Amino acid sequence: MNQEESLALFGRGRAAWNAWAEQRLAERRKLEEAGDWTGDSDPDEQDSAALAWHSAATADFSGHKFKGMADFSGFVFPGEARFNQAAFKGGARFSEAAFKGDALFDKAAFLRDVWFSNAAFSGEALFHETAFSGEAWFSNAAFSGEALFLKTAFSGEAWFSEAAFKGNALFSKAAFKGDALFDKVTFLSDARFSNATFLGEACFSEAAFSGEAWFSEAACKGEAWFSDATFKGDALFYKATFLSDVWFVNAAFSGDAGFGEAAFKDDAGCSESVSRAMSGLGRRLARAMRD
Repeated sequence: MNQEESLALFGRGRAAWNAWAEQRLAERRKLEEAGDWTGDSDPDEQDSAALAWHSAATADFSGHKFKGMADFSGFVFPGEARFNQAAFKGGARFSEAAFKGDALFDKAAFLRDVWFSNAAFSGEALFHETAFSGEAWFSNAAFSGEALFLKTAFSGEAWFSEAAFKGNALFSKAAFKGDALFDKVTFLSDARFSNATFLGEACFSEAAFSGEAWFSEAACKGEAWFSDATFKGDALFYKATFLSDVWFVNAAFSGDAGFGEAAFKDDAGCSESVSRAMSGLGRRLARAMRD
């Protein structure tokens, strides 16, 4: 749909929207069952049926200015959802929304609180250079594809508690002015917070990192919590700066733990697991130098 059609259908409410979405998804299932679906391939290689489906299933709100509360709670987006450069002046709700295709929020501006709690992102979730002026709620959200929050600005609290990232979670150069709450988050691929800045508390307690965890050159001015976090891949904190207390109590490191040139205000609160990880890394580096 073009933007005029998308706004008109949005104005009819969730029931009408989801009825349209189910029709589009049913059409896709028929193409798949007939062996005629090429929509997951490169756009240049898609046949006319797949191209027509993507055009009909796209929701386009790019650049639109929402004046009041934009309530997309429980909406199903069958194809690409375009909200890039949109402005939400009265707050927005995407709680329990289902994004079946890519969700594009690059350079969008949320001037008040926004809720993505329990939202499901099946494709890529793109929030590159997005501005969150109020609180941003992503608690229990599920990200199946890559989640890109590169250079994203969070002015209020950022709630990601118990969210799940199956694809790469990229928060490089993100700025968190309020508390950043990633407690009990599951990262099944790489998590990158390189060069991110945390002015409030940075809470990663009980977070599970299955891939590499990059915090190189991150700056934490408030307290940082990694208590009971598990790092199955390498944990890289090179040149990270901790200007307040940081806690690694009962954190478990299975891969290398790199803290080279990291700066701590005081001694970091940790347990024997951190010491073992650090000593193990030293032994591996020594063997590499001998070889």
